[in-house]
Amino acid sequence: MSASSPASLASPPTLGQRHWLIGELRGLMANFAQIYFIPSAGIGALLLAVLALADWPAAMIGLAASGAASCFAVLLRLPRDQRRTGLFGYNGALTGIAFGALWQPDAVFAAWLPVCVGFTVVSTAALMRYKIPALTGPFVAAMALSWAVQPWLALTPRAGSLACDAGTPGFIFCAVGQVVFVAPLVLGLLTWYVLALWNARATLWALTMAGVVWTGLAAFSTLWPSMAAQAGGIGVNAFLAALGLGVFGHRPDTRFLGAVLAAMICVALGGVLGPSGWPYFTLPFNLAVWMVLGVATWRRRTDPV
Repeated sequence: MSASSPASLASPPTLGQRHWLIGELRGLMANFAQIYFIPSAGIGALLLAVLALADWPAAMIGLAASGAASCFAVLLRLPRDQRRTGLFGYNGALTGIAFGALWQPDAVFAAWLPVCVGFTVVSTAALMRYKIPALTGPFVAAMALSWAVQPWLALTPRAGSLACDAGTPGFIFCAVGQVVFVAPLVLGLLTWYVLALWNARATLWALTMAGVVWTGLAAFSTLWPSMAAQAGGIGVNAFLAALGLGVFGHRPDTRFLGAVLAAMICVALGGVLGPSGWPYFTLPFNLAVWMVLGVATWRRRTDPV
């Protein structure tokens, strides 16, 4: 019997292993699409490409965070189908994008980001176990924790990114991109187009609701200066609330209610957190949707059969 060569000892990957790897890579891309409630690796890849055009460092750090989130989900043996549609990793991907957009990478940055990403995966899984929509709650919690420990972390801020101009209707498209920290109007419009490729009706409804909110913002900002100061947050959170409630199957009037409620929460939180410099990110969207879903659940339970 002849001795086996080193090459013969290393067996090639089986078909099952290749399929597993492809599935996990699809999940890594789907993490980006799930930020907008879309379970698609293709749409996720397109969104990543748009993000790379807007902010290459944030895109690459977001990609690394997405990979880390997928690895955490595999190690925790979370359900495969949900993992591969991005349900456990989108908060981690969004956290990575935010880190890349807000802070300069360094050793502390590289050590703290995986902690935050792991936290988002674990907290998303815990919320799903109790049948609570995670939305972007884990991302908000991770960013709030990072802000709280910033005096010890001493992360270096990046140069300020462009903000959306609330004085023109293009603000509506810009707000769509600002969900993932994409500010230029053209790239915000491109982001909206990518979303419309998946579900044009839901995206158009969400855009319409955000447009109505923007109209109110333009009309009342002179009378209510605090509303004008929160224009960026209102645009992002109103759009996400309308989009999310549409995904959950609610009627247009309920989506509009959620968008308006998110806008009102933005103004309230801005007044409370503004003086201390704490951003609220997408917390108003989460609170508005959780409130609307909670009321809907309560009404179903109390309505007579």
